[in-house]
Amino acid sequence: MVNTEFVDELASAAPVPGGGGGAAYAGALAAALGAMVGNITAGKPKFADVADDMRASVAALDAARVQLFELIDADAQAFSQLAATWKLPRATEDEKAVRHAAEQAALVDACDVPLRIMQVCADVIAADDFLANNASKLVLSDVGASAILAKAALQAAALNVHINTNLMDDAARTASLNEQCEKLLGAPCDAAQAIYDTVAAAIK
Repeated sequence: MVNTEFVDELASAAPVPGGGGGAAYAGALAAALGAMVGNITAGKPKFADVADDMRASVAALDAARVQLFELIDADAQAFSQLAATWKLPRATEDEKAVRHAAEQAALVDACDVPLRIMQVCADVIAADDFLANNASKLVLSDVGASAILAKAALQAAALNVHINTNLMDDAARTASLNEQCEKLLGAPCDAAQAIYDTVAAAIK
């Protein structure tokens, strides 16, 4: 049942997939767990009054899972494009300038993809917050697992933003990207931790 192809590739000496892809994969697992919770709850007569909202949450989580799988490939492509600039010739000053300009352009995409991963993971956490307060208590632990996985995925993706902004020359762009990153590390991560703590306290 378990397809280990991606994980095996992640463990290999190949530079891609890497941390960004791993973050997106973890986020996809979080989205899948949340969707399972919604699907189980929506099918129970006891929760008929929130069934429509549950189905809406499932639809959002299913969409998030698809996005995150797509972002695994997008992250690999962005890194490959960045790595390609490091192989450009640099024997002359002109070649160095061309190489550096190409690197700076590639760094933008290399930051954009993990930021998108972070945003989708934040959306997963928002869905989990609804589930934690409305889903069947029989699957409460799964909501907590989804939230903490999404938080870890979000934090992992942030590291991929920072390692690339550190290489940027454009101070204004760097500040903007880092600000977006820090914002996504704030409230969504706090919400995920709160969900986890509430679930943990409820089931112990």
